[in-house]
Amino acid sequence: MIESQIESRNYIGGEWVPADSGEVEEVRNPARPSEVLGTAPRSDRGEMERAVAAAQEALPGWRSALPAARGQILLRAADIIDSRSEELARLMALEAGKPLGESRAEVSRAAAIFRYYGSEGWRLYGVEAPSTRPGVRITSTREPLGVVGLITPWNFPLAIPSWKMAPALICGNTVVIKPAANAVLNAAELVRILEEAGLPGGVVNLVMGPGGSSGDALVRDERVRAISFTGSTAVGLSIQERAAGKKVQLEMGGKNPYVVMEDADLEDAAAKVAYGAFGYAGQKCTASSRAVVVEEVYEAFLEQVVEATRALKLGEPLDEEAVIGPVINESQYESILGAIEQAREDGRVVLDGGATGPREEGYYISPVIVADVDNGSKTAREEIFGPVLAVIKARDFDHAVEIANDTRYGLTAGIATRSLRYAEEFIERSQTGLVNVNLPTAGVEFQVPFGGSKQSGVGGREQGMAAIEFYTGWKTASVLAL
Repeated sequence: MIESQIESRNYIGGEWVPADSGEVEEVRNPARPSEVLGTAPRSDRGEMERAVAAAQEALPGWRSALPAARGQILLRAADIIDSRSEELARLMALEAGKPLGESRAEVSRAAAIFRYYGSEGWRLYGVEAPSTRPGVRITSTREPLGVVGLITPWNFPLAIPSWKMAPALICGNTVVIKPAANAVLNAAELVRILEEAGLPGGVVNLVMGPGGSSGDALVRDERVRAISFTGSTAVGLSIQERAAGKKVQLEMGGKNPYVVMEDADLEDAAAKVAYGAFGYAGQKCTASSRAVVVEEVYEAFLEQVVEATRALKLGEPLDEEAVIGPVINESQYESILGAIEQAREDGRVVLDGGATGPREEGYYISPVIVADVDNGSKTAREEIFGPVLAVIKARDFDHAVEIANDTRYGLTAGIATRSLRYAEEFIERSQTGLVNVNLPTAGVEFQVPFGGSKQSGVGGREQGMAAIEFYTGWKTASVLAL
């Protein structure tokens, strides 16, 4: 429970302001839907247009600030996040339903992201190449793009806003961020931390509300030079169409395979598949939603993965031992239950689950494992974003790779094997942006590029130095001294 409800507001031009209409939306706890955590403004196009104008006005001053000075603000933000880690983790558990242990890890990750990019204020390298013309000096330097729009999801309510905002800011861009409706309280706290760290007004602007109107205004505004989006494939591809003339970065869905070979440590593989499929109720774009298992160990693996899944505790997000919490809202709850009914038709149920009680007592869904699934079925092809694992039989390694790649998505893939040949060949042949050997598909490191191929990702990669590339443009200058 929270002591009092939180009244969130938009943050535009350095001021916390309500929606023009005065309308608000309730923010509810997915573990106890009757509990109202707070309210958020129901904003429209007008608020978004003012936020973009504020970012445009703040751009010259922020762009001209020394990168090291920008970095100091990000480093102070990292220290504040660390100092408030337990408070932030608790808020994340309440608003997003993320189990407390994973919430704490995400808060620490957000601080590390700001610290990593804050230090880049001393390392924004350019290039100096020799000219083919006598007496000419050529330099290429990175420049900020200008105003950038960030559209962030609810499932990583601190980490994703952090890994978008921090590189954008260190490069000298100003920001307008539109968070998902189920993550507004977390987003507002992050912006407050940046304000406390000394970020000038207008450099970051926060607008809450339905994506249809305010989000569309952000995507279409000619003053916005780049859009970075994380969310569903359908919405992402729609943004690509509407953001003509902008630099676009889209991180979208996944239907991630985990291949299990005959030489794998089955107990270890099962534990990693179970965690990857069901941690945080499978609400991750990197979740292991398909296990592709060679027939030699197929039945043995099924026994192991059922046992490993049963060992994962489903419970309230504030329960220290919980690994699986509620799903985020009623709409997602209904969608997942529908997908479970489809899964029961598409395969052999080896672990049955579903709703654990009345939805009024929390949007809890226990894991479902379905074996003998055909890779052409809806269960194997459509992203469910919930605790459902499809297990598919493969004849051998080549067949397993073929099945793994037979999807419109290409975010991440994993393989369990002791064979260096299998591992290296899987890395080579996997049609994904991320490959994991004997590691879960869920879980990425912020200092290296993150993103997918096919309909999982469009545009530049996120995180690491790839983010610096996305949020900057190159300027080459040639000088002849007279």
